[in-house]
Formats: sequence, C-alpha cells, structure tokens
Amino acid sequence: MKKIYPKEWVKLHPYRQTDEIDHYYTDIANQIYQVLQTHLVDGMFDDDENIRYASLCLTAWFEDVISQIGIWTTFTAECKKRYGNWLPFYPLNEEYYPDEINPEDIQFLLWHHIQTCCRGEGRVINPENPAIAIIANEIYCLLDRIYETAPENERLWQFMHPKGKGIEGLDKYRLVLQWFHYDSYFNIENEEQYWDEVEGWDESLDEDWQNKQKMIRYSIYTSLMLKGRRDLLSLPSCEWLALWAERNDGPQDWRTAKDSLESYFLLTEEDSEFLYLQDLCAKTNVYKVFKESFDLKKIKKRQVGKSTIYCTLLHYGNAWCQMGILVMSPSLDDDIKSSIENMCKEKEHLNEKAVYKDFMQATGGKPFHFCKSRQEMIDFFTHDLKYNIAKDVELPPTIKADHGMVLMVSPRNGLCVQTRLCECIKSPDNAFYDAKVAAQKALAFLLNPDVIPYDLSCMLQDKGMLPDAALNSLKGEAYGRKFLQQNAHFLTDYFFHRCREKDYNDWLLMPR
Repeated sequence: MKKIYPKEWVKLHPYRQTDEIDHYYTDIANQIYQVLQTHLVDGMFDDDENIRYASLCLTAWFEDVISQIGIWTTFTAECKKRYGNWLPFYPLNEEYYPDEINPEDIQFLLWHHIQTCCRGEGRVINPENPAIAIIANEIYCLLDRIYETAPENERLWQFMHPKGKGIEGLDKYRLVLQWFHYDSYFNIENEEQYWDEVEGWDESLDEDWQNKQKMIRYSIYTSLMLKGRRDLLSLPSCEWLALWAERNDGPQDWRTAKDSLESYFLLTEEDSEFLYLQDLCAKTNVYKVFKESFDLKKIKKRQVGKSTIYCTLLHYGNAWCQMGILVMSPSLDDDIKSSIENMCKEKEHLNEKAVYKDFMQATGGKPFHFCKSRQEMIDFFTHDLKYNIAKDVELPPTIKADHGMVLMVSPRNGLCVQTRLCECIKSPDNAFYDAKVAAQKALAFLLNPDVIPYDLSCMLQDKGMLPDAALNSLKGEAYGRKFLQQNAHFLTDYFFHRCREKDYNDWLLMPR
C-alpha cells in the first residue's frame, strides 16, 4: 500500500507549505486509506488513485467539521431546506448532530465518491449498500476516538474569512472561489469536467488556433468556475460561497456574488472607479463595473459610446466585476450584431418557446404526445403542428416506433422525440405502456440525462407518469420503488447536474 504524504494532502488546500496540522491530518488520511484497502473497496472504485482521493476527501471533511469551516454544514442545511432532511437517503433521528460528525455523513460521502467513479459506466450504486454502511461505521469509530482532540486548521479558517471590502477584497474572493471550485474536498468532479472540455476543444482546433490554446483554456477554466454545476445540489460555486457566507459570518460582499452574466456590452460611461456597460442583449440594463476588475491594458483604446466589450460579469458587493476572457471591438459592426441576435435567441429560448406554443395548441395543453408509428409522428408534424418538412430533408430511418414513441416539449428545450423506453410512461394516451418493463427500465427517466432533458423528467415525475420506477434493492422491488420515489428529487438533481429552482420552476407558470 503506497503511503499518502503531506504534499498530496495539501493539494486539497489553498496553500502548499505544510505544518504540523497538515502532518496530523495526513496520518488520519492514511488510516482511512488502510480501512478502505482492508475492506477491498477497490472493487467499487476503478483504481487505487480514487481510493486515495476518497481517503483524502473524507479526512478533509473531518477537518472541515473540526475547524468549523462550515462547508459541510452549509450543504446539510441546504439539504434540509430543499429535500426536508439533513442528508438524502438515510432516516435520521435525534442522534444526528448537524454540527458534528455522523456515520451517515461518511456513508453518504463514500456513496458519492463511488458513484462518481461509476458515472461513465452508467451504473447506479445503491446508497444503502451494506458494504458501504460497514466501512462508514468503521471510519466513524476511528474519527470519533479523536474527535475531541483533533486540532483546528486556523490557516484554512482565516483563508475563508479574508479582510478587505469592495474592490480591495475581490482578488481574495477570486482565490477562494478558484480553490473551492477546483481543489476543495466538496467538489470532486470539477477538475475532470475542465479537462473533458479542454480535450474537446483541443481536438477541434486547427493549426492556427493551436496558438490560442492558452487563451481558450483560461476561458474554459473561468467559465466553469462561474457556471459549472457538477457539485452536490448542482449550484454554481459562486452561489455556494454566497450560501456559505450567509451561514458562517463570511464577507458581506460574497453574499451578493451569485449572479453572473455573459454578454456583449456597449461602453456608455466611465468615471474614476467604474465603467458603465449596457447589455446589448437587454438594452434597458446598464451595469456599474469596477474598473480595476478589468485588465485595462486590453481596453486601453476604449471609447465611450462606441466600444463594445464581450465578457462575463459577476455581481460583487454593491457593483459588478469582470471575470475571465474579454474581447473589445472598436465599434458595433455587422458580425457583432449577428452574434448578439443569436445570443438573444439562445438566452430567451425564442425558438424553443415558439415550438412549445405551437405544440401545446395542437395537443390541447398536453406537453406529451404519443405516436404509434413513424407515419403518425410525421402526420402530427405536418397536420397538427402545420410544419413543413423541407424537400431535401429526410427523417433518419433509425427513427422507428416498434414500441411507440413520445413527443415532448418544454419552453426551455423545445421539442424532443423519444423512441426508446416509451413502455415506461404511464398515460391513458400511451398504448404501449407496460408496467413490467417500466419496473425494470423507468429508472432511466429519472437518472439519465441522455434519455430526457431535466425539466421534462421533473414534469413526468410530478404528473405521476413514472410510478413503476425502482432502484435495485436487497429488500425487494416494492422497497426499491418506495426508496427511489422518496429520494427522486435529490437523485434527479444529482445525475442531471440541475436543480428545480434554476432549471424547472422558472417556466412552470408560463401560459399554456
């Protein structure tokens, strides 16, 4: 067994120089690592590196609780608010203490790490797996013995409570945001997402663009730091830090730093402290932006009333700040106007909303329409929706309807056609519904974003159209069905990297 060293431990920290506190927690990480190895958990993980990483993260969670940093308690408080329980999955009683360590916390974190390793395989790990519970209890006993004597990490606490307000505190906020998003134990998938996107871009770049690779990587890095949501509860990291600051007496400016905006802007005014930028996708909005948040050399030749700036803004304190990539143009030319038009359509979901309106009118207010054949689908497009299929467009022959198909619509995602798993959807309009098939396969509608968009999954659940969905359980099918339905809200958020507040509830009240 390869020993974990302090230099590996501090990779989860915002500093690189180790001290005696880091050596103490590195020793704990090695003890947890030994427990995981002893129980042959490597059968659940894909390699030893992930076991080591889980050991480090469990130790960092313990350090968080001991040092009263408040990251974990912010998470459990939000779970209580959103799902009605301090943690998903596990029945908790008066013996669960949110401000202390609990075996259920470790059980959940172990499940999270193992499930993360299995995401690419399409496997769903049962949170009640007995092996996970046994290991969690052993780790809990190890940590409980030292709970009263473990030292607090004051350096980490001070890092999370920096001094400085307004523009003076912005650089410190950026450092915390970067650490929290990419390096903290709480966010274990964000670095992988960054490299996934970098790889996709690198493969698409020609030789000329290879020279701009550094700029593109920086843009991806910053954009994901502001907007990435591969975390527990699927919130951007700036929103997480705002929640953390509210609960843990963090800097006041952080509490407003939860709204970001990427757009084209017109420079309309400037003074000694601020630039005033008009959003060209929403012309009534003018933003007051800290001048020092810009790389002023890049916009040295700016002209009020003429220069356009493409950038991302983050609300911070009583104003806004510029984050990440920035491109300035001397004037509003035709190419920029075209880009603005496309961006407006995308932001407002104009095309999707138009399809949604047509669809709901054609179905009498139903967002789901079931077809028995390929021809029936084509007839719905041409007769009911009154859409013309262009002469040079031929629907793919792979679109078949051996087991029916369902057309689905939402104002966010427009029209979706599902030709698989239609037997899983219970509806009087679905002639192919099959409860036995649904019991085996309906789970995909709740946990697989490749099958259905998030908002439509939520709608199917809310309308009771997936009553047979079940998670495999040693306690039987009925229990597995009940367990899934009790935890469907969290599991859907978790597997889709989405949440209702941001991705569903905002259009529920739209006119049908």
